[in-house]
Amino acid sequence: MIRFYVLLALLLPVTGYAHYIPKDAQLEVNASVVATWRSASLVDEYEFWQIPGTMMGGHAWPQEKGVSVDETMLSLGSRINERVFAVIEIGSHGGGGDHTDEIELQHAYLGYTCCETTGPWVLEAGKMSAVFSPSLASHAADRRVSDAPLVNDVFFGRDFHDEGVRFWWHETAGVSAGVELWRGTAYPATDTGDTNWDVFARYQWQGERLTLSGGGWFYQASAESRADHRYGGTHTHTPVAPPGVTAALFPDTRFTGDTDITGLHGAIRYNPEPYWQWGVEAELMQMDMGGMLHDSAGREASVDSEQFGVWVQPYVQWRRHTVGIRGEWLSTDNHLVGAAAPVLATDSGLANPQDHDPERYSAFWHWQWRDNLALRTEVTEDRTLPESDLRWSVGVIWSGRLWPENSGSSAGHQH
Repeated sequence: MIRFYVLLALLLPVTGYAHYIPKDAQLEVNASVVATWRSASLVDEYEFWQIPGTMMGGHAWPQEKGVSVDETMLSLGSRINERVFAVIEIGSHGGGGDHTDEIELQHAYLGYTCCETTGPWVLEAGKMSAVFSPSLASHAADRRVSDAPLVNDVFFGRDFHDEGVRFWWHETAGVSAGVELWRGTAYPATDTGDTNWDVFARYQWQGERLTLSGGGWFYQASAESRADHRYGGTHTHTPVAPPGVTAALFPDTRFTGDTDITGLHGAIRYNPEPYWQWGVEAELMQMDMGGMLHDSAGREASVDSEQFGVWVQPYVQWRRHTVGIRGEWLSTDNHLVGAAAPVLATDSGLANPQDHDPERYSAFWHWQWRDNLALRTEVTEDRTLPESDLRWSVGVIWSGRLWPENSGSSAGHQH
């Protein structure tokens, strides 16, 4: 009986709760590749994906029709000695035409563990991902749905990699808590701003059949002349459309000010019988943004924005098959003051004349065909824009350990 529950737990897509610390001095090499075919593009080739009422950036590219490589990842980790470990990770995130196959260094950090009698306590420094949000810390190979949560796209530009320092009480009696300080290279911050930091705490309780987990966090970012680097900033380009097609120029509107984001997350898993499991995962975030909008023409307007997002994901699992749905909702309340407020509201994306509340609903089937190979299909009703979009997708996920070889999937492939 116990073996069945252990097997079921190993087959679950890993969330961001588990943090990767190499176990011993032996080099560990993990890798993953995620590819997905989608039936439709979210926007046309010569259009920008801008959700009404929001400012966007980072790597929040729209989904495109056809086959795309959503993510590739290669991670190396090892213990340098009993206390010190190192992790290096390179990878790419799909989306955005020419930006689909960009390979970048995502992780390069050192860690130090100590004080096992009261911990362990862990100190990490370098380029890494934040651990305050499980969904933000997960890879595309770990998610049940191929799309990142909508709130992550809007508030954080889909993913989070920055240079910083993390000090935390690591998974002790089910409790983790700590603080992270960041340089500010990850959206929504800039490295020319003031302070960028977060605090977090979470707890996990596990019984014979029931597992409960939950946590909360607070993140503060400062930005100076922040651009939407998907289309503006240093990536500004003039699109050239074929005859008869109009290609609009992207208005490069900047933001200077502070962003505070608060989040809560939780999950429940229950195993009523061997090979069966049902569960629910959810996360909510609230963002408060205050500062100035400005552009190259010298126009300025003050902005005070409050935005709220939530996603809920119930599922049922039988053996290696998982079916479920995910619902996502986002609301915005923006106030701009100044003579240029109407123009800058439109150019920045904060204008929402139709009072549109973005929503997205996804139904999925995930089949862990082999230990390191999974297939998933999805149908998504996307209402992030005023005109709804229905698309189908079929994906392949390969994720595993390259060295040392083992028969199971990688347990250390997390942020």
